[in-house]
Amino acid sequence: MKLRWRLAMASALAAAVSVIVVIVAAYFITCRRVEWARDHYGTYEGYGDPPPRGVLAALADVDDLGWPFVAVAVGGLVLSGALGWLAARAALRPVNALKDAAGRVTATRDLTTRIQVSGDDELSSLARSFNAMLDALERSAKSQKRLVADASHELRTPLTAVRTNVELLIRGNLPPEDRDEASRAVMSGLEELTALVADVVELARDEEPAVLVERVRFDELVSREVARAARHWPATEYAVSVEPAVVRGVPDRLARAVANLLDNAAKYSPRGGRVEVSLQDGVLTVRDHGPGISTDDLPHVFDRFYRAPSARALPGSGLGLAIVGQVVDSHGGSVSAGPAPGGGTLVRLALPVG
Repeated sequence: MKLRWRLAMASALAAAVSVIVVIVAAYFITCRRVEWARDHYGTYEGYGDPPPRGVLAALADVDDLGWPFVAVAVGGLVLSGALGWLAARAALRPVNALKDAAGRVTATRDLTTRIQVSGDDELSSLARSFNAMLDALERSAKSQKRLVADASHELRTPLTAVRTNVELLIRGNLPPEDRDEASRAVMSGLEELTALVADVVELARDEEPAVLVERVRFDELVSREVARAARHWPATEYAVSVEPAVVRGVPDRLARAVANLLDNAAKYSPRGGRVEVSLQDGVLTVRDHGPGISTDDLPHVFDRFYRAPSARALPGSGLGLAIVGQVVDSHGGSVSAGPAPGGGTLVRLALPVG
């Protein structure tokens, strides 16, 4: 039952009980006074005229009914207030549970706290919303902890390699060819660290800033990113077919997601391979002709720092597709990956058009 109906029924019940009590009390007081009046007139020998007849005539001579009725009325109001207070306390008990749960979360920072919910009234809906909020906060906190732990693990290897090569260069007793190789290794390690830090910063974003959201010609953005990828991967052929499409989003973030898809397809394509890019009705598909993704790896391709065993020898941090998934999710879209007909991988990215 809805809370407003429960409170209304409780208030009506309290008022009805109070009225009944007042009426019953008034009835008994009146009866007692009438009996007293009859007895008084029937035994009063000094009264010259005959005594009044009937209940109303008897009541006409009773002049002390005021204070009993006032007492009964006040008592009725007190009873009504007490019953209303009890009804409100019972109806608002979930609010106290909500307050206690919020206090526990504030004091202990324990996001596993939940409220037991029963019923379908407004307060039950509020409790469910509170539990859903705690679920989201718990997932966010776990995700942040996992991101920090994974990033720390991934940063350790390139940092160790850079430090080792720098120590070799500091000693200064290397042959020229070894010194050049160590210098190149340092620069490569620093570039890897820079890319990794940039990817971690991208993943640390929770949502897109509303002030940066605008209408974006998605087809033009895809064409620009294909041209960039063609310059970066000259050994890969890009076949492009795009139709006009307008989406709402942050241009830089959408460009990053499309660039990651194109780079990922080129990285896993054979030399001289072909990457097919198509955009229709706001759905972008990128298909390569590489070795494809195994069935065991498909559920994890958009996970952070996940790299298939066959791809661990290739450059990258394992964050490219994770960034794609985050960008698409924050824009209200969807992304999926699967085997392409005839071999290779087909990635489908869909965004709301308009």
